[in-house]
Parts: sequence; structure tokens; C-alpha cells
Amino acid sequence: MARTENDTWDLASSVGATATAVATQRAMASQEPHRLLNDPWADPLVRAVGSDTFIKLIDGKLGDTDDPVMNRQAVIEQITVRTRYFDDFFRQATEAGVRQAVILASGLDTRAYRLPWPADMVIYEIDQPEVIEFKTRTLADLGAKLPA
Repeated sequence: MARTENDTWDLASSVGATATAVATQRAMASQEPHRLLNDPWADPLVRAVGSDTFIKLIDGKLGDTDDPVMNRQAVIEQITVRTRYFDDFFRQATEAGVRQAVILASGLDTRAYRLPWPADMVIYEIDQPEVIEFKTRTLADLGAKLPA
């Protein structure tokens, strides 16, 4: 479906579902016993969106098929590599002295809340205002604090 200037969507449908799907994948990866990423905010963010399909994926009630798109282990491995790559990139950048980061199309990304940023770090998250408001409000309700 083509986007138009006055169209609407939410985090459970259309382009917004992409943000929720990625958070769902991070929540699933965070459940692994020997996980390489830990996102404590992904699961509660997805549950706050309220999409039954994404919640069932987190709870292991969907996603055990031979289809690589729905294969739970394949999804976990893919998001782990992707997330760790960018987490490591931001860590290396801050170690090199970078003190500003811009996360474009941030969706339900939680790096601003879960990475150990220096005290003088400034992080800009760019997305639709409704997405930023939902994430900020939900994380505040959960007690999440920005470390920087």
C-alpha cells in the first residue's frame, strides 16, 4: 500500500508493525539462556502495543516451522547479529569520543535506555511523533531511565 500525506497507522499495523516486529525479535532473543543480547524493555513494549500475533511469538506459541521467516531460532540469530553489530558500533564510537548519536527510524529501539552511555552523551531518536510518544510514555511507566 502506498503511503499518502494524511494516512494513518499504528504500531500493530502497516509500517508501524515493522517496529513492533523488530522489538518482538529482540524480546525473543533476550529469552535465550546463553543470549548475546539482553533487551529488558522489548517484551513490555510489545505487550503494550497489544498485538496478539507478536505476543504469541514472544510466548513461543508461534514460529516453530520450517519457514525461515517464521523459524524462531533463525529469527533470534538474525536479530542478535544485527543488534550486536549496532550496539558494538555505538560503544566503539563513544569510546573514540563521539558524544552525539542519531538513531533514524528508531521505532521501538531501546538503545537509548539500555546501553551504558557516557554522562555527556546526547542521543537523538527520529521517528513519527506518535511512535516516539508511545515509546517514551510506555518506558517511563515501566520505570526505564535514560542513562545519559
